[in-house]
Amino acid sequence: MKLLIVDKTTEAQALCAKRIKSFSRGDLEMLDLKVKLASDKDFAQRVADVDVIVVGSGLGDTAIAIARQASSLAPWAQMIMFVSDSAYGGGAFRLAHSAGVRKVFPDSATPLDFLQELVAINTEFRRDGRTHEGKIVVVTHAKGGVGATSIAAALADVCSEYGRRTMLWDLDVETRDLSRGLNAYGPEEKVVSAWMTGAQEIDRDTLRNALIPIGQDVGLLTTPERFADAMDLVCHTDGMAIAQRIAEVSRADNDVVLIDTAGRLGPATGALVRIADAVLVVIDDTVLGLTALDRFLSFVKSVVGNPERITFVVNPASGALMSVQEMAAELEPAHKLGSAPWRLPAIPRDPKASLWPGRGKTLYSMGNKQIRQVLEQISRELGLLGDVSTGSIDNAGGALDESGEKTSMSAPRWFQRIFSKKSEGAHS
Repeated sequence: MKLLIVDKTTEAQALCAKRIKSFSRGDLEMLDLKVKLASDKDFAQRVADVDVIVVGSGLGDTAIAIARQASSLAPWAQMIMFVSDSAYGGGAFRLAHSAGVRKVFPDSATPLDFLQELVAINTEFRRDGRTHEGKIVVVTHAKGGVGATSIAAALADVCSEYGRRTMLWDLDVETRDLSRGLNAYGPEEKVVSAWMTGAQEIDRDTLRNALIPIGQDVGLLTTPERFADAMDLVCHTDGMAIAQRIAEVSRADNDVVLIDTAGRLGPATGALVRIADAVLVVIDDTVLGLTALDRFLSFVKSVVGNPERITFVVNPASGALMSVQEMAAELEPAHKLGSAPWRLPAIPRDPKASLWPGRGKTLYSMGNKQIRQVLEQISRELGLLGDVSTGSIDNAGGALDESGEKTSMSAPRWFQRIFSKKSEGAHS
């Protein structure tokens, strides 16, 4: 967010800016704050591209006039006003709000109060599309063995193909299937343990240091190095705040964040489910899969809050035992989710593609044309590809435009790059 501090003197401007300097580095990065200073004489020339205007208490009686002028020059900008403690009261509120001011603070207000208001503004901007916000998708399942990890890896592969900066997050603390399937090992996991112990702060720099590079646009965040730290992250209530912080920073630093929860719902994964843009529940087409989903929905709906964020994708176990429509018909009378969660097509079966783990590829890069097209459609439906064309992907890995011509996206696959890189050295 671009923030303009307006006050009468440079000393007064610096006093207001000091509040921002007290914010943690992680908070500054999450808000992506860019601060400019201006006086009451020159602020009019600096409001053209700002998001938030802070009117300082040093302006005294002229503050309301400045606020009115700023509101007319930049009606899209949010405005915060500081007043002296003696002036803080109902009269100041009425005048300020009539001038378009969103919030009035006394000079004695804590920096935390100021930060909370900036966070609220930033949240509104993200919701309205005014600022960058990566899409968070939690990939989970009601029953093991349905291929949730395969889907998570494949969706990251699709995002990479379309140039989307993507983070894969492996929260399978017991088996690390995603990390093992991608041959992704390295010292980066020590950074995650350092977050758990408080030895390092969670910010953009440490997040980038924690990511195992999968390719130019994709990094994998694995579980902490120590198993005890990993269990604390997903099972202990203290892990909730850490998981949420990681999600906030990764959302600010990536276009897409895909989280493989391994189906575990605990304090941390529950918190992630609540803040995710979409919860992708991978299911199979068996009777046990259907009954497991029934029980899963009975409690996950309360965690998600808004059932519109739940989406199902069927990964058939052995053909087409039950269609998506048949499964929806069985569950809708009890759960009343509507048609939207069932809109995605089922994943076509491709035995060859299912052999992707450890091969430097994914279900997407090893799959046939049909499975690739379905995975692209799922990515679009989840909003992972941004404003891209609806062209498909050819079998050789290059993107095709609507006329069938190959585009410039036919770069080497990122999973092949990591596989060849890791084989030189590596971790066994």
